[in-house]
Amino acid sequence: TARLGSGTASSSTFLRGDNAWAAPSGGGVSLLGTITTTSGATNSLASVNLSLHNKIYFNFDQVSPATGSSTLRISINGAATMDLGTAIAADRALFGELQLDVNSNVLNFSQSSPSGTPISTGNATDGANEKNFLYQVQTDLTALTSTTIAFTWSTGNAFDNGRILVYGLK
Repeated sequence: TARLGSGTASSSTFLRGDNAWAAPSGGGVSLLGTITTTSGATNSLASVNLSLHNKIYFNFDQVSPATGSSTLRISINGAATMDLGTAIAADRALFGELQLDVNSNVLNFSQSSPSGTPISTGNATDGANEKNFLYQVQTDLTALTSTTIAFTWSTGNAFDNGRILVYGLK
C-alpha cells in the first residue's frame, strides 16, 4: 500500500485521486425533525441548515385543520407564506410529499386528501383529491444556514391531527 498512497488502506477507506486513503464523506438521507401537527395555528422546525442539503423532503401524514376548510401554507426563513395545493376540509386528512430543491429554489408538492381522518386500514385514496403542484421560491436557499420552516393554514385555523416528517438529502 505504500506505493498506492499515504494513510491506511482498510474496508472503511478508499484511495482518493490525490493518492491518499480517506474515509468517504457522509451522504444519503437523514431525518431533520418531526413537526407534530395536533394543535396550534403554526407548527415549525427551527435551526434547519439548508446549505448542507440539495433537497429537503416533507412527508405529510394525516395533517388536517381543526374546523372548516383551509389551504396549507409554508413559510421559509420568515418569508411570506405560500399556499400549497388545494383546500383541505376538517373531515379529510392531507397526505403527500413536498420536495424542496435547495439549488433551484423550486417546491414540488404532491397532495392527496381522502375522506375520513385518520386512515387506519385499507385503501382510502380518492383520485378526485390527488394533485401535483410546482412553486418557485424567491430566495437563495443555499445561503440559509439556520432557518425556520413553518406551516400554517390559510384561514388561521388550528391543526388537529397528524405530523410532518422532514428529511434532508445531501
